[in-house]
Amino acid sequence: MILPTPHSAFSGAIWPAIPQSPAAALLAVLGQLAESQYLTKEQLDMARRPQVEALMDHASAQLPFWRHRLRAAGLDLKSRNQSALTMPEWNARWASLPILTRAEVQKLGEKLRVSKLPEGHGHIGESVTSGSSGRPVRIARSTLDYFYWQAFQLREHVWRGRDISGKFLSILRDERREKMDETVHLRPLPDWGAPASVVWPTGPSYLLDYRTPIAGLIQTICELKPDYICTFPSLLLEILRHARGEKIQLPPLIEAIGVGEASPPELAGLCREVWDAPLASTYTAAETGALAYQCLEGGRWHLQSEKSIIEVLDSEDQPCAPGETGRVIVTPLHNFAMPLLRYEIGDLATVGEGPCPCGRTLPILDAIPGRARDLLMLPSGELRPPYYGHGAVMKVSSIRQHQVIQTRRDHVCLKLVVAKPLTRDEESYVIKSASDALGSAFSVSIQYVDEILRSPNGKFAEFERRLEESNG
Repeated sequence: MILPTPHSAFSGAIWPAIPQSPAAALLAVLGQLAESQYLTKEQLDMARRPQVEALMDHASAQLPFWRHRLRAAGLDLKSRNQSALTMPEWNARWASLPILTRAEVQKLGEKLRVSKLPEGHGHIGESVTSGSSGRPVRIARSTLDYFYWQAFQLREHVWRGRDISGKFLSILRDERREKMDETVHLRPLPDWGAPASVVWPTGPSYLLDYRTPIAGLIQTICELKPDYICTFPSLLLEILRHARGEKIQLPPLIEAIGVGEASPPELAGLCREVWDAPLASTYTAAETGALAYQCLEGGRWHLQSEKSIIEVLDSEDQPCAPGETGRVIVTPLHNFAMPLLRYEIGDLATVGEGPCPCGRTLPILDAIPGRARDLLMLPSGELRPPYYGHGAVMKVSSIRQHQVIQTRRDHVCLKLVVAKPLTRDEESYVIKSASDALGSAFSVSIQYVDEILRSPNGKFAEFERRLEESNG
């Protein structure tokens, strides 16, 4: 890929450009990542170790929970200095550190958050995720962690060889949308946005709110003629099925990008068949950022091991061998606002074996099993993504786990696991929040349950469509 010339900080210094400060910092990290992707496992372990230790020392200094755990594992600063650990010894102690579960993160809450960041790490923000378990987790993140998130997004653009000057369409949720009806809500933007536009001049982009029937989305795509489309795999699947069934000729596309959920096995082939375009799947998590990117040459996923320690473990907490599927355990390396050491995010992954045809030596995943989300069926029979006001509902702190079930074309049920009974006002707020998001065509009810279990294959669906036979 021949990258475009970066924005220059000075008039007349056009090429080679002298980047502005934010762009220069991102390009500096990107340059280091271009080298680290070819390190051996031993070299990667050694290069990453000081960053892991800095995170552990920060966590130990501010948080009693981590101080006790790290001391018990012999990973506190004093134990490490006394032992002068070799890398195998260090890895053995790391493996003895107990796995942090989502339930623990949920229960501990503020006890996992620091009161002060190191100098230069910026401010602390918060996001709420329920991920693949339906258990809402509130994650504190620093400005610096977000910077690293951007650097790895740039890496994916480079790996995929994207034409930054192209037209980019995201079919996702638009937070600015106010009117909740079935009309198309398209917002034009001047560029691709951060991080690409911070570094390079880009083409235009557009945000198409996903709360629109499939036919409306397809009509907008045909009118806009984007070069790239980024959306949920489940939504992309329905777009392709609808276009094929209705014999709609879709405009040329350079690449489709699936985000936010697992891609159904048939999606890549259907994308080629209907659109004659490749599918790029990414593996990210709200708590951690980029976890793995799909390789253009091998088609498998390379772990982003410079950003996180990513382990795939079996039922005995032992590393899975190539070809085996296990639980994903992640340690984000740059979020000092809420250190998460050996955190089980609730996903499954299948370990791959190198070498990869691309020559990169970063660890490989063969597959990332996961259920693509169901789509909400409107009373008309049309489908759209199941937005039900998740953020508003999760503001009720007593809710420990939730799942949304569509039982009829005009009704959804919110299954809730709660720490204590909701008040009448809280119930009214939850129902109103979901009703406002779903639209006037739907009624909403609440069902309290003791636990929401995964399916027999270990997967969890935050939303499911289980329509009674008489209603579709």
